[in-house]
Amino acid sequence: MTYLDAAYSILHAAGRPLRFEEITEAALGRKLISPQGLTPEATMASRLYIDSLQEDSRFVRAGKGVFGLVQWRPEGIEAQVEKINRATREQLHGLLLEMPSDRFEALIGELLIRMGFDESTVTVTRRSGDGGIDVTGLYRATGLTGVSAAVQAKRWKANVQAPTVTSLRGSLQVQQQGIIISTSDFSKGARVEATAPNKSYIGLINGQELVELLVRHKVGVREKPLPVLSLDQEFWGDLIGQSVEPPAAASQVTATPAPVAPPLPEAELAKPDGFTLLGQHYPGAASWRAVLLGVCSSLAAHHGPAFADAACAVKGRTRHYVASSADGMISPAQIPGTALWIETNQSAKSVVQVIGKLLAALGHAPDQFTVNRAMPPQIESRPVSTRNAEPYLHRDR
Repeated sequence: MTYLDAAYSILHAAGRPLRFEEITEAALGRKLISPQGLTPEATMASRLYIDSLQEDSRFVRAGKGVFGLVQWRPEGIEAQVEKINRATREQLHGLLLEMPSDRFEALIGELLIRMGFDESTVTVTRRSGDGGIDVTGLYRATGLTGVSAAVQAKRWKANVQAPTVTSLRGSLQVQQQGIIISTSDFSKGARVEATAPNKSYIGLINGQELVELLVRHKVGVREKPLPVLSLDQEFWGDLIGQSVEPPAAASQVTATPAPVAPPLPEAELAKPDGFTLLGQHYPGAASWRAVLLGVCSSLAAHHGPAFADAACAVKGRTRHYVASSADGMISPAQIPGTALWIETNQSAKSVVQVIGKLLAALGHAPDQFTVNRAMPPQIESRPVSTRNAEPYLHRDR
């Protein structure tokens, strides 16, 4: 397997961007690559850097030495927000490099307080002979003994090397935790030394991690909530009798699109002339409003009190169709034989969907309801007398 294929496999499994050292270590652990030289990390970094410049690359740079997959990149509004946030992080890192050393150390002290360190114990110090310790503080977790920390703040552009880690470790007091926070990064030797067995562990926070901590704890960073408007598609779909699609940009804000109902057969969308429900025929319902009221009335008579509980639980994405009050409905109608109200301002498609939900809630299969189509005028063979026509709620005999 090539280095790039191995990197893709590792990133895909991780589901998040990784540093090239992490990618290499994981690839070696899974035996996806067989290095010929002594520096597989450098080879991996070189391959990823060069490949990410190609238009058809599978990889994208997500920070200095950090790579992700192109397929993770958001689109539309999310992409614009991500672009702004990325630019803000880069600007924040630049400010860290430009600020005076004493103010950088004071900033680290403020960050420790925001992270939960006891404010009364956080001290910024420039004492000589302290091994370069810049900030000290005590972190008290609830119910646990406090942890004393000694921090070195390195406003450097060059990577921190192993001797710096060794020097800090030698300056620690008993039971004191050492931390090095740098605007740059750490050499491989420094990382090995920080986690060396049988030695005091030294925490390492590089420039990218420092920026993320400042962002997370709102130190010098503000979040601006931006309202994004979207139409109530169900409301407007019922009102105008057709589906309402969101604007192209807005449709990309949500991670997954709302499920789309399958298209209804032509027979169900034609002008009705009655319906069949639970094996019984109900003629004379010449509008979709009449069909909806007729079905509800028949189901209420069939199920008794259980109908109210089931019907009032049926709802769309934003509202209930049946309720004990007409408040909030555009065109309410009382269901015959009940004290319930139903929203009748619905399209043919919506009426069929609501009836399907009612049937399901009451334990009936969807095929227990069908719509009778009105006969087209051009094929009527004789006039139809309505003298003895029965109301649509009466059954055929």
